[in-house]
Amino acid sequence: MTEVPAGVTECDRLAQPTRAAMGNLPALVNGVSLADLRWPAARAACARAMEEAPSEVRFVAFAARAADKGGDARAAARLYRAAADEGYPLAQVNLGVMYENGEGGLGRDDREAARLYRLAADQSYPAGQASLGTFLLAGRGGLRRNEAEAARLWRLAADGGNAQAQNNLGKLYAEGQGGLRRDMNEAARLWRLAAEGGVAEARNNLRRAGRS
Repeated sequence: MTEVPAGVTECDRLAQPTRAAMGNLPALVNGVSLADLRWPAARAACARAMEEAPSEVRFVAFAARAADKGGDARAAARLYRAAADEGYPLAQVNLGVMYENGEGGLGRDDREAARLYRLAADQSYPAGQASLGTFLLAGRGGLRRNEAEAARLWRLAADGGNAQAQNNLGKLYAEGQGGLRRDMNEAARLWRLAAEGGVAEARNNLRRAGRS
């Protein structure tokens, strides 16, 4: 039987994101995708964890995931905000997504989403780097369009295991954009990594490029 690391709680077991999604944050367990999260049990476990360790910000972020899966977007936004205000990059990105999409009672606000993504990216959090890169490529959220900076951020995120960044960086290599020389071999390598990470578009990119 595998030894469970010290400090692991039921909240971690039931609501921590997957190791890949945790990026450079400590991952005490393998974690679960949002699709696989059993929210009633996870929500109760994280409520207990927050009560027992009110200063542990990860429990607040994980409780937000459970609320999100349970359809309580307003509670998820409130909890993500609490964890984001404590500097937890996973919560900063997820709150940014809620602002980007206008969820949880929040109005659509690309500027606030960009601010949150940058806070996470400044902590070298791959999902934050990936999202900020997307905004820079499109010139969203009050940011000036910058292909080269988007490519740089996507490379950092891709090296950190972010599948969406791997897919996006692959497209830049395929098109010779972002200051990158066109390189279909590198594009295919990145798309394969992204496909293994569950990005369906990457599989389609490989098929269209004749590299599947």
